[in-house]
Amino acid sequence: MTNYLCITFGPRNDDPNQFWNERTWWNTQRSAERWGIQSMPIAGTFGYVVIEEGEDWWDVVDELGAPEDAVSISCDRLGTFKVQPAPQLTLV
Repeated sequence: MTNYLCITFGPRNDDPNQFWNERTWWNTQRSAERWGIQSMPIAGTFGYVVIEEGEDWWDVVDELGAPEDAVSISCDRLGTFKVQPAPQLTLV
């Protein structure tokens, strides 16, 4: 069975180098995308990501807001998704 997860994100007040994440689950991709689009006018929201989840796989099917190379999307072994600023290379 396939589920769709919409993660809206924006900068955290206590640490501007991290994002807050709000996750909602949907039955259709269209519903998840609609929720993401409706969340965009909320102050402090940078964008959203829609993820299609299968039993043992996941795929990003839509994203809006931040440039593609500016965010990092990860999933831990417990199935918790996280959207954060992409790590930047620094010259030392």
